[in-house]
Amino acid sequence: MCFAKASAGEVRSQLYLAFDLDYITKEEFKKLLESVTEISKLLSGFIKYLSPKS
Repeated sequence: MCFAKASAGEVRSQLYLAFDLDYITKEEFKKLLESVTEISKLLSGFIKYLSPKS
């Protein structure tokens, strides 16, 4: 699961790079950043759910 969270972070970094290099528009950047942020939050919740209860 930690791999999935790290991959979401990598996608976020690549989005910033794509925007900085003018490969995507500001609107595309905002939409994709919102999506990856939401996915990251969902992954965090899933990881917490699957973690052993102490």
